[in-house]
Amino acid sequence: MLAQAYNKQMHNHTINQPSHWQPLLPRPDASSHKYNRGYAFIVGGYPVTGAARLAALAAARVGAGITVIAVPEIAFHIYASQLLSIMVKPYTDDTAFEHLIADARINAYLIGPGAGLNQHTRSNTLRMLDTGKPVVIDADALTVFADQPQALADAITGPCVLTPHAGEFAKLTGTEVASSLSLRISQAQQAAKMLNATLLLKGAITIIAAPDGRTLLNDNAPPTLATAGAGDVLAGLITGLLAQGMPAFEATAAASWIHGRAATTFGAGLIADDLPAMIPAVLQAFEATALNQ
Repeated sequence: MLAQAYNKQMHNHTINQPSHWQPLLPRPDASSHKYNRGYAFIVGGYPVTGAARLAALAAARVGAGITVIAVPEIAFHIYASQLLSIMVKPYTDDTAFEHLIADARINAYLIGPGAGLNQHTRSNTLRMLDTGKPVVIDADALTVFADQPQALADAITGPCVLTPHAGEFAKLTGTEVASSLSLRISQAQQAAKMLNATLLLKGAITIIAAPDGRTLLNDNAPPTLATAGAGDVLAGLITGLLAQGMPAFEATAAASWIHGRAATTFGAGLIADDLPAMIPAVLQAFEATALNQ
């Protein structure tokens, strides 16, 4: 009965599959170097420090040539002592932060994981959006715009991905997420259009909606992904793909599918820390498929 109900819900909806985005997956070649492979810039929080580190590892594992975490100076030693290939850049005030995000080499930004519900998160989000470069807005950086979706929409000037779960979606839009899948899809589509951003509405069936109406449903996430930090990894995956030049909708769809497949590959006992190390196996399977074609 559950399978029948599921099939009925999914009927006439497009399921997220690699065929929708695999041709756009970035692949390094002989001319690649760390800068043309993408520079991902992530804002690290304090005292919550694990979320941004998970996101950064995912961005790097999915192929970003350089991944940087910008952190308050007080948190520098926490981050730097536990990260090797991820660069950690401390800042002391708004001026120093603005100097960091002004680096012309940056290709994509992520703010939200562990950022904190405060004015700094809001102002830093607006600063990143003002660059016109791709920005992923997750977690706290969504909630600081609670009941002010138009203020966020007005600030979006370039490619942008919003990654709310149901609670964050309700706080941002003022509308509770519907229990009906069809209604949830409609809500995600309307929000994506209004905000002029790709919207990923997380759930057992994740909805990926573009401002132009394109919509995919991601259904490959195993129940083990219901674990703290998994969403931070997903945000990092999207950021890493955006940094390498993938369009926002396709990057979001690819990241969502890879995220689910990585969790399935690991199996039982999964925690978010395990996910970044599973990403290479998923990417290698794509490479093997391409070589055999």
